[in-house]
Amino acid sequence: MSGYQLVLRAYPKGPRREELFDTLTEGGRTRPTLREALNLLRHGMRARLGRPGSRGVVAIAILISLSTAYLGAAVAARIGWEGGPAFPSGARLAAIENALFPGVGHWAERDGDRLFDDVGEPSTTEVLLRGHDEDFKFSTLAVGPDGRSLPGDYRAWTEATAARLAADGWDVGKTVPTGDTVIATGQLDQNGTLLTATRDEILMEVETSTAVVDTPPGNFDVTATLTRMTPRWLSALSWAGWLAGALLGWLVTGWVSRRTERARGAIRSLTREPVVIALVPLTPLTVMGTAGLIADTLRTDPPGWPFWSLSMTYGWGVTQFAVLLCLLSVVVAAVGGRSAVRTAAQRSQAPS
Repeated sequence: MSGYQLVLRAYPKGPRREELFDTLTEGGRTRPTLREALNLLRHGMRARLGRPGSRGVVAIAILISLSTAYLGAAVAARIGWEGGPAFPSGARLAAIENALFPGVGHWAERDGDRLFDDVGEPSTTEVLLRGHDEDFKFSTLAVGPDGRSLPGDYRAWTEATAARLAADGWDVGKTVPTGDTVIATGQLDQNGTLLTATRDEILMEVETSTAVVDTPPGNFDVTATLTRMTPRWLSALSWAGWLAGALLGWLVTGWVSRRTERARGAIRSLTREPVVIALVPLTPLTVMGTAGLIADTLRTDPPGWPFWSLSMTYGWGVTQFAVLLCLLSVVVAAVGGRSAVRTAAQRSQAPS
């Protein structure tokens, strides 16, 4: 396949594509320049929408493509997280517990059995029907000593723990003092510390405090929380899904538009109005979700919530409704557009 043949696939299949190929290659050239290729891609993707005199179809195609791009990124990210960093277990978890609490009884507890934590613990069927609870988030792993507190000075303990974690291969960050701010002076009334450490795309936050309720005098409360960070390859996979979704949305919109271009009345309305209505709730969710995807790509700390969480919590009902409306448009185009094309062909063959 020559370079021109590849680029001209941007145009819908038909005489126009063949004419362009013959015109561009009649001088013996087989490959377009970069500028020429970009120009052909731009005009080809516009030609896929049909309706050359309509600006509205371009606006609708852009909005649909952005929505399907967001959906593609969400699907790719969700699949990718199945191969993402796993919480330590077995000997790895035991090494962490011994580094944190040597010679002391301890416990480890996850707030979600799988990748995510949902306090409602819905089944797969329930998620498909009504989405997730509003507190839906990535699961975490907490580790702490029996009784949740240790005797002694939390500053000295934090310093010794930082050294043990570094010796165990963790990349230990700075220790940050924590506590309440004194309103009169604006200064920190320190009553604890926050120590962070990373390893194998896992972030550990070790918090100590003497201000936790029921902490015995002379003791300090301590908990280490482990959360997963977003791997760079997963961000790349999400953006690949975004590009694939954008292309799919544009191509399907173009197919529906060209198939119903000569349709009249109900067929045209049932392919246009449902999509316009669907875009009303989809567009804000798409904007917020895409902003979350960008933030996840740039952030250096764990995401907390998947960038598509609003579409599965607050926006889940309208997302379902919007998707059904878009599917209605495609079905009408598939069924009604066929008769519209046949009628237009019969008109063109009728004697004048």
